[in-house]
Amino acid sequence: MTSETIERGAEPQGARPRDGRVGVLRVPDWPVVVARQTGALPAGGAVGAPGAVVHALRVVACDAGARADGVRIGMRVRDAQAASPMLALAPADPVGEALAFERVVRAVLAVVPAAQPVGDGALAFRMRGASRFYGSESRAIEAVRAALVPLGLTASFGVADDRFTAELAVGAGSETIVPVGRSREFLSSLPVGVLGDDELPSMLHRLGVHTLGGFGQLPDDSVRDRFGPAGLIALARARGLDNRRVDEAGLGEERALQLVFEPGIEGVAELALAVREPVDRFVRQLAEQRLVCSEIRILLRGEEGRVSERLWRQPGFLRAGDIVDRMRWQLTESDLGSALVEVQASPERLDAATSHMPGLWGGGDIDDRTKHALERLQRMLGREAVLTAATGGGRLLAERGVLTPWGDAAPAQVAGPWPGALPAPRPSVVFRPPLPVLLTDAEGHAVEPGALDVRDASPAVFSPPAAPRRRVVAWAGPWPIRRRELGDTVHRVQLLDGEGEAWVLLHADGAWLAEGRYA
Repeated sequence: MTSETIERGAEPQGARPRDGRVGVLRVPDWPVVVARQTGALPAGGAVGAPGAVVHALRVVACDAGARADGVRIGMRVRDAQAASPMLALAPADPVGEALAFERVVRAVLAVVPAAQPVGDGALAFRMRGASRFYGSESRAIEAVRAALVPLGLTASFGVADDRFTAELAVGAGSETIVPVGRSREFLSSLPVGVLGDDELPSMLHRLGVHTLGGFGQLPDDSVRDRFGPAGLIALARARGLDNRRVDEAGLGEERALQLVFEPGIEGVAELALAVREPVDRFVRQLAEQRLVCSEIRILLRGEEGRVSERLWRQPGFLRAGDIVDRMRWQLTESDLGSALVEVQASPERLDAATSHMPGLWGGGDIDDRTKHALERLQRMLGREAVLTAATGGGRLLAERGVLTPWGDAAPAQVAGPWPGALPAPRPSVVFRPPLPVLLTDAEGHAVEPGALDVRDASPAVFSPPAAPRRRVVAWAGPWPIRRRELGDTVHRVQLLDGEGEAWVLLHADGAWLAEGRYA
């Protein structure tokens, strides 16, 4: 960790900011961090691909790996991809970033009296009370840094007499403390472009003023006459006299639903009746904030203390009836062992309502008629009777396609590579589990993978599942698949039979199995 401290000196002229010392933390590359957490970008790190977040075909955020390749904010996407061929891209999600940052705000509020998001993954907080409680500003920063550890986040910190100086100090190192009274000196050498207003810095450059120190020396009357009230505000900030307060976080109403039942609930019908009105009210509150829930975590607690917790996800977004149904299903499938006494529902992902509105000519994330038909089938046949497919990770075909009940969160895909996995194109029919078959040579003897490997044997007859024997027209393999969990090696063979059908076979535990068929 690097630390920088500006030497103490004389107090600057002018009024001091009224709110005391201000600290600012910034989580570097916050849009990229959120994109990785949500899966929009693959995992980064030393062996991960560089990542960037884009909007309107321009880069709005990128990580250190992308910057090392020459990617810069504001760069066109095609230029960024030319500079970094392995660059992974994700669309900007300002709503998701703001919602995810609420966890950071809550973590910081656990150790400081007041904190306020200031955008771009940054947070301003009051230092006066925190430094008194912890003994010094450095110790207060360490307490805030420790509060971010459970979230898996690191941040840079800046502390100064005013918020503007602290926001600029946060970019000077991982921890930069500007001593009392030295804000103006710290700012003096910075370019006027840090004021953020494109028009004002441009005019100052034409006047020959290039630094905040030079701008701060201009007379107040001249700045007022030339730039108006906005110019005076910028002048105060250039002198280290930004008087913006650090307000409370303003997180708003808790976006969570908690219901306690006394006495406890025994059946799903009683649960549906008890939760329908509170869930309706909960969804309406989200709608008033122009938000919809696409992922929700539901927790059920029994009277004896047993807990059932599950994450539910649905294409599109969850309406009130969808949430009630998932509470019913979860209670049916859980083993609480006693009456239900508490239900908690907390959104894991909130989206802007506009992102799920149908277009002018219809359309959207998923056709409403399809969605309603699937939900009706699920109510009639049961939750696990309607399945959705997602791409998984693994070497066997059954592992590459993961089937989950409609509305359930698909398991996270474990990053590869997967040596021995069958390359594309893959069979359109996959047997779950693989079906027993027979593979023999011309003399009727069972074919062993070892003999195929050294070409001491050649398959001649193939007996597919529930079908008469067929001759083998062509074959390829075997390819070994080493699986640690099995403790041995599985062999894979591809063949074409006399009926024109192509198969993928596995040899495991001394027997041949049909893994898939090309149709």
